[in-house]
Amino acid sequence: MTKVTVDAGACGYRATIEVEKVDRHTVRVRIDSACEEIAAMNPDLAELNWRRGVFCKIAASRVYLSAAQHVKHAACPIPSAILKAIEVEVGIALAKDVTIHFERP
Repeated sequence: MTKVTVDAGACGYRATIEVEKVDRHTVRVRIDSACEEIAAMNPDLAELNWRRGVFCKIAASRVYLSAAQHVKHAACPIPSAILKAIEVEVGIALAKDVTIHFERP
């Protein structure tokens, strides 16, 4: 199982994402967050074929399609984190932290 924690930023919400590989093509995704919009994605992502609808262009991604239905903030980093966790769980990416760092004058 791959588990990631995301501090989403100014909204103050955090999310814990757990991804478990079921078989060669299928993963289970579970998101724990106090953000109702992010939590509403759970039924859509409960079980996914990661080769179709996950590892694809953004406009076809089941993760981003779910986010488009439930999440009002387009810059939310959690959908990207879900995809990164899936990639790590299925072995097509390394577990490497992602950082957005703001530099202010």
